[in-house]
Amino acid sequence: MCLVGLVAGGRSGVPRYAAALARALDRVAGEFPELSLRLLTTPRGAAAVDARGLDVQLVAAPFRNANAGPRRIAAEQLLAPAARGDLLHFFDLTAPLLAPRRRFVTTLHDAAIRHGFERTRVAHKHVLQPRALRRAAAVVAVSGFARDEGVRHFGADPARIRVVHSGPGLVAPDTAGHVRYQVPDMSGLAPGGRYFLYVGNISAHKNLPFLVRAFGSVGDGARLVLVGGRGEQFDEVERAVAASPARERIELRRDAPDGEVDALYRGACALLLPSRYEGFGFTPLEAMTRGCPVLASDIPALREVSGDGALLLPLDDDAAWSDAMRRLLRDDGLRNDLRRRGSAVAGRYSWEETARGVCRVFLEAGGRG
Repeated sequence: MCLVGLVAGGRSGVPRYAAALARALDRVAGEFPELSLRLLTTPRGAAAVDARGLDVQLVAAPFRNANAGPRRIAAEQLLAPAARGDLLHFFDLTAPLLAPRRRFVTTLHDAAIRHGFERTRVAHKHVLQPRALRRAAAVVAVSGFARDEGVRHFGADPARIRVVHSGPGLVAPDTAGHVRYQVPDMSGLAPGGRYFLYVGNISAHKNLPFLVRAFGSVGDGARLVLVGGRGEQFDEVERAVAASPARERIELRRDAPDGEVDALYRGACALLLPSRYEGFGFTPLEAMTRGCPVLASDIPALREVSGDGALLLPLDDDAAWSDAMRRLLRDDGLRNDLRRRGSAVAGRYSWEETARGVCRVFLEAGGRG
């Protein structure tokens, strides 16, 4: 079967999922001798996966740099009809429109377009996503919440959806036998790790203007570091920072490399995730894996994935969030308790188990070559 992995060369959440899952499929493929897996990807995607045993097929020009956005979608559509294998697998919610008779497995991450959180460059999703859910031989949902969203908002058949929880996000570099990333330049941050961290796209549904407002009354010399790529309503976040009484203690870091993100997690007082909507939520697990306490919105996906490993707070409650940040700054016992609980929760997730679950879906869907 063919894993259509052009998206693995991107940088946001779904591309990270694709690259990490493809690496794990490479590690566990030998446990499934009935399957013959081939990864179709770009040179950048191949570098991100760094497969040791998986058969990797590189796309040719003019698709070699089609890693993201409409260009990547167009490339996948043009390449799918000729892709070798009796089953195609897409790491996001798409379908082979130009090969309507090809069997395929698709991946359901969320139903964000139905909530109006994505408004730019997503016209193709309104066509592809419902069709993918209607026609797929099987659907991999990254969470129970994502499955329910697919049924509720796209009319998907729940009998063809299998929940296979994602792995724990960004893999800690030392767990793969690699040298741990060097600590980046943290000049300007308050001493003693007294900074709060946000990691993710700087987008509307991440609720960052609210977070900036809640942080404004925290004080105690703490800082807030927002790390991520430009997303929906980025300008609104910039305006919120400029208007904050704590603006001198708030820092925006665009597109930080993985090594910097890893070190920021390890030094932060806590990860803050005030999202209005998530389909899974990588960053709480990434933080927990690195001993970083987590404060997150009490919304369905984060409740499902983070469990009692995070301190879940009411959505849009300024006072609750400000108070929780102040408590974490002053209470060593609370920070240690959240680290302990977070470590226990993160230990339940692994990319290898995710890969095994996906392989079982492939077998169920009839992918054997």
